[in-house]
Amino acid sequence: MILSIINTSNLKNIANELLLPNNKMKLLPAKDYAKYKWEELRAFCHEYARYGVPTLELVNYIKDIIGDRKAIEIGSGAGDLGYHLGIKMTDSKQQELPPVKLHYESMMQPVIKYPHDVEKIEALDAVYKYKPRVVVASWITPYSKHEVSYGSNPLGIKEDKILSLVETFIIVGNLDVHWDKPIRTYEHKTVHAPWIISRAKNPEKNCIFIWDKKENLNDD
Repeated sequence: MILSIINTSNLKNIANELLLPNNKMKLLPAKDYAKYKWEELRAFCHEYARYGVPTLELVNYIKDIIGDRKAIEIGSGAGDLGYHLGIKMTDSKQQELPPVKLHYESMMQPVIKYPHDVEKIEALDAVYKYKPRVVVASWITPYSKHEVSYGSNPLGIKEDKILSLVETFIIVGNLDVHWDKPIRTYEHKTVHAPWIISRAKNPEKNCIFIWDKKENLNDD
């Protein structure tokens, strides 16, 4: 895995401005992030093990897709997105595993502090258990028997299997990081918008991937 090391020592700590008392990120419109230096926002995301940011526009966009259908989030991490969507949050919590924690420490990367409202369960098991029509995810890594790139690993999610079980699969990510997801070979839609915010090195490539069996979607 290739990750950038971010030096946070000389930057303003903006955590008090972005975190709720329960340590979830606040739901803010994208314009509110423009007041921060890019390095400050990246440093916050690094320090608090965040990858994507739950903007008001992003949450409303995904809510519109879900509609009145049953939905869950997989790979929830700290649970920011699922919390504001008001859906069940799940995660395998692999960053609690000692070998994984050591790996992140070797890269000087903080690990996720999983909250109690995120259920510890493998993504595929969560789909079998809750039988959602829509699955939402943000910055998830696909399964690979052997690590073939920095975008997949043996502890990753069996995205292709999940795709076969649901009507709609929504993944928030970045084309630099997630360009080689195997399920991108299936018909899907790629949405770019300025309100998709993340800690990615190239934020202009932030996007939402949408696989929807109800629509005839074309990859942008």
